Amino acid sequence: MLNRYRMIFIIIALFAILIATMLFKTTVVDAPLWNEKAAGTLVSGDSITPERGKILASDGSILSVSVRYYMVRLDLRSPNFKPEAIDSLLPRLCSQLESLHTQPQRTAAQWKALFDNEIKKEKSNRSRTFLISKKMTKAELDTLRTFAYLNSRNGRTIITAQSLDCREKPFGRMAARSIGNINDLKHGTSGLEKELDSLLYGKPGVKKKVQLTTAIKEWEDIAAINGYDILTSIDVQIQDILETELYNMCVEQEPEWATAVLMDVKTGDIKAISNLSWNETAHDYIETVNHAVRSWELGSVMKPISLAIAIEDGFVHASTPVTIGASFPYAQARPITDTHSIGANPTVTEVLAGSSNIGTARIITSHYGEKPWEFRKRLEEIGFFESLNIGISGESRPTIQPLGSPDKRMENPWRINLSRCCYGYAVQQSPVTNLAIINAIANDGKFVRPRLVKELWRNDSLIKSNPVSYVRKQAFSPKTASEVRSMLRAVVWSDRKGVPTAPRLQNNFVEIAGKTGTARIMEPGVGYTNKLRVTFTGFFPYDKPMYSCIVVFNAPRIRSAQLVSGRVLMNTALKMYARGMLGNKSDFRKEDDNTHRAPTLMAMSSDKTTRVLSQMKAKSYSQMKSKGNKKGMVPNVLGMGLRDAVATLERCGVTVTKISGSGYVTQQIPAAGSPLRKGTKATLHLNN
Repeated sequence: MLNRYRMIFIIIALFAILIATMLFKTTVVDAPLWNEKAAGTLVSGDSITPERGKILASDGSILSVSVRYYMVRLDLRSPNFKPEAIDSLLPRLCSQLESLHTQPQRTAAQWKALFDNEIKKEKSNRSRTFLISKKMTKAELDTLRTFAYLNSRNGRTIITAQSLDCREKPFGRMAARSIGNINDLKHGTSGLEKELDSLLYGKPGVKKKVQLTTAIKEWEDIAAINGYDILTSIDVQIQDILETELYNMCVEQEPEWATAVLMDVKTGDIKAISNLSWNETAHDYIETVNHAVRSWELGSVMKPISLAIAIEDGFVHASTPVTIGASFPYAQARPITDTHSIGANPTVTEVLAGSSNIGTARIITSHYGEKPWEFRKRLEEIGFFESLNIGISGESRPTIQPLGSPDKRMENPWRINLSRCCYGYAVQQSPVTNLAIINAIANDGKFVRPRLVKELWRNDSLIKSNPVSYVRKQAFSPKTASEVRSMLRAVVWSDRKGVPTAPRLQNNFVEIAGKTGTARIMEPGVGYTNKLRVTFTGFFPYDKPMYSCIVVFNAPRIRSAQLVSGRVLMNTALKMYARGMLGNKSDFRKEDDNTHRAPTLMAMSSDKTTRVLSQMKAKSYSQMKSKGNKKGMVPNVLGMGLRDAVATLERCGVTVTKISGSGYVTQQIPAAGSPLRKGTKATLHLNN
């Protein structure tokens, strides 16, 4: 017995000695190491993520905003959870939960079944993460805490709320691609979120762990600076129209990428911008790289700029005849040719309308051929090479192949480059640059700087305002601008057979002027390929230009600028017209069209009809009744004005591609009640 106690004592003594040894080693021998680790923990700082700023449309409405939500759960294994206390209150609690917006949404009976299933379990088997909602606002969480049982002392302690910072788009899918997304690190990955990330993100702060008397606490060492709230120039309606048209054409034409930008002529405000690229992973077109600010060979959209310079310098006028011939051998280079003939002696207007490479090259080389550098100098003088500084990352300046200088001996390659760059090759420019200069032509020669960011706000205070500014107050004289505008109109509306390159853009409602551009795509290590980049740059309405727009497609199936890029611009203009956004009335009728005409009442009940006729003091009327719209069917828009008809069809995913007549819809193709399929296109006929 004594030996047993001795053995126990020895074991305890050895264990105590071991503890004392480890204590000595930790507190004395290894003290410097642990002190260093403790100091490192206290000194090292963690990043504080700043609150990301809001993106606002031009009217102040929110396009994108950071919102804090909460994932709410109940700990049913908590010592404070008493099944007997909740039992009598459960029906009331479940009824209250049904009235609350939760994800997922459940009925009172479903909530009761879930609670009963958990409560009947042994305490050790109950859930510690009983889900109430995956996404709940602060107001909803506060409401939840007032519910039966959960408002008691024990009930409050079982609620756990994990905060979630989400980026919300109040307009839903409208313009969602162009607004873009952010990643888990709160940086923009696409669209405006990416382009304006440096302004939206803010500046991270630093927090450190501090040793207090009772514990180690986190201490904010450097406060985070929240991102700017950005008032952009974007018009959400125009943005949605342009983005939808660009996307639909991408689906139809399957290009590698496409971009479109729409500007206000007078202010330079970018009202819409969209960039779509094919993504194999998503198997769809998504917003990625901003092709609108990168430089490309855009082809013949350079011709209006070249000819405007020649007209400004007094060398030619719109009516000047030009002898072109079948080809133009120049400077021992490969002869310049045209894709189609526009006659032997066209005017300068017809050279542009017919997109003649030969005609453009003959005009420019005949006046600048002996001094190619003078042409570059003129491009510099109009602001062609200026950085636009519109606030989008990756913006590139135009580049041009060498045109020499007066202090060097003339070299033949300079003359060759001159003959090519004037019609769109040997020169690279961004779509935004080309649009801005064509916009200057529409704006009486005033080269207004494109503007995407109008104001920067923080904590409800205006930090910076970006007023309308000019790259050149007068890049061209008003006379030259007017002359070139009429030439750009001829590209679409010339009545000379075989001359206009974009006659398919003629329509009854919006007079469009602009220029087509086609360029073979150059690939590194390969050279020029058979794939084409097609562009249309233009403005509308022609008589009083309000908006300018450029649309570029890279390697579409149809190799036609007017049928691909031009159609996007035309459809955008028509939809804007249909919605009364071009200073017009949406139903197209003149005031005198209503004289002595019986009023038309659409789908109104008899009591409403009586009241309206009484107020109008009308003796007769015609009434159109809707047949009602069924889900999955093309809606009935007969009797509607164009604006309402287009809006109704678009809400169902139907794209209106052709409109004729004015007044009210009298015929629609496909007919109402037809099966609704993805990509359905409609034609509307209107009559008064």
